[in-house]
Amino acid sequence: MANTLPQSSGFDPLAMVDMWQDMRALVEQWELKYNSTPSDAAIAFQEFSSALVDQGTMK
Repeated sequence: MANTLPQSSGFDPLAMVDMWQDMRALVEQWELKYNSTPSDAAIAFQEFSSALVDQGTMK
């Protein structure tokens, strides 16, 4: 996956900080809810991210 920012107009790159904080909070919820590790969550995020990228190319 490329390390580039989305090319949408109006997107504030500084919002990425908030997005990362939201994702970290989600990982902590998963750890409790599913008795998982941060590594498990990282794999889930990678799979989800790949699915989103693939979905964007199928439109």
